[in-house]
Amino acid sequence: MQNKEISDFVLLPVPLDDLIASGIDLDGVIQTSAGDGRIIIENVADMADFICDGDCESCPMSEIDCDGDCGNCPCFADCDEAEVFGCE
Repeated sequence: MQNKEISDFVLLPVPLDDLIASGIDLDGVIQTSAGDGRIIIENVADMADFICDGDCESCPMSEIDCDGDCGNCPCFADCDEAEVFGCE
């Protein structure tokens, strides 16, 4: 197995069939947790729990394409596109 360390992350290979079967949305935001010899990777179900730490460079939300649903966007307060959709 080839491990490449990038910053505070390690790249681990995941079989494509397992990834597809999991239902993980690679275009969405995922969250991880760990314990008892397991790493759990899952889709973020409730964006209301997202807490902004002010690090916009590393923010997973900055990679999400805006769909104009400003009311459910955790980054609404810092959104540059909000006025484009009339969400101010």
